[in-house]
Amino acid sequence: MKISIEQATGLVLGHTSVLEEEQTPLEDSINRVLVRDIYSAIDQPPFDRSPLDGYGVISSDIEGASHETPVVLKVVDKLYAGMASDIPVLKGQAVRLMTGSMIPKGADCIIRQEDTDLGEQYVSIYRSLKADSNYCHIGEEYEAGAVLLKRRLKIDAAAIAVAAGAGLTSLPVRRHVRAAVISTGDEICRPGEKLPPGKIYDSNVSYLSVRLSQLGAVVTERISVEDNVDKIAALLERVAAGNDLVITTGGVSVGQRDLMEKSMEAAGAEIVFHGIDMKPGMPTLFAVKGRTLFLGLSGNPFSAAVPFELLVRPMFSKMLEDPSLELKKKKARAANDFTKRSPSRRFLRACFQNGVVYMPQKQGNGQMQTMVGCNCLIDIPAGTDEVWRGNEVNMIRI
Repeated sequence: MKISIEQATGLVLGHTSVLEEEQTPLEDSINRVLVRDIYSAIDQPPFDRSPLDGYGVISSDIEGASHETPVVLKVVDKLYAGMASDIPVLKGQAVRLMTGSMIPKGADCIIRQEDTDLGEQYVSIYRSLKADSNYCHIGEEYEAGAVLLKRRLKIDAAAIAVAAGAGLTSLPVRRHVRAAVISTGDEICRPGEKLPPGKIYDSNVSYLSVRLSQLGAVVTERISVEDNVDKIAALLERVAAGNDLVITTGGVSVGQRDLMEKSMEAAGAEIVFHGIDMKPGMPTLFAVKGRTLFLGLSGNPFSAAVPFELLVRPMFSKMLEDPSLELKKKKARAANDFTKRSPSRRFLRACFQNGVVYMPQKQGNGQMQTMVGCNCLIDIPAGTDEVWRGNEVNMIRI
């Protein structure tokens, strides 16, 4: 019995578990999801810091200073970035400071070197400043104990910079999904091989492996196998042991060589559903063995791509606690006509741009060329007549 895609999604998520966390080196945590809030152990900056090259002075000393009436102060020290300050600034004194250097006690503002004569022993100041001018205070960005990065943040380069700036070398994230891709069929050849009569090149392994990688999975195996229940079952049983997800293509329909359901059962997997009321992707199969999930997809490339997008993205969103992987649905306007009727629920490939969606006319289940450049699916309800330019449609971003 065929079920709706919503029912299928619910069943998939009901068998999906959140993955374990692992402590990952900063650079390896990019695009991963943070498991918990991260707190700072230090103030940032960790000392009062000069934001520019100049002189640390007491603001009351330079009140009224100008080019006509400069104030002359004694230079008692020179500090570069990385040097500690141990000489305080007293009334009538200044300290030479470079960008990033520690501001010594006593100085309450930094005069730009452009507003001085760059003196070494004595310096002439040509303008006045208020206290706190050009002054970066300790803890100005954040204080020790503050939340640096929040749970469920998708880590980007800026987040890594923040963590590194706080002295961290690793972050707690969900481990990668481990996935295997198996393509079945006597008719398939690997790209690069000579193509005999009656054979086709296998594009499914390449497409699904790349999409899994784009969604954050580690693809452990990419395998092609002939139509043989014993061989497929043995392969499924072997790869199930080391993977969270096993995706297969081919063998899920009702032909004499459609052996996937038998093969999964022979491998010890429990069939959860087989058949979704939609086009393409109707014969999609889902099974489980322990914590390993099996998703059996059609051998037709677009028939495999549609249920992959609709089921694997929510699955990964739950596994990784990553809201960015959830399906994003919205209304849009059709930029062109689609003149075929849809007696059953249909999903079309499309390109969303400038507020409208363009739907290629070639929507064949075995065709992928018109998928190039597409960034969404259009969800056409069952019983819909033609879609005309300007009609409102339901869009799912991919």
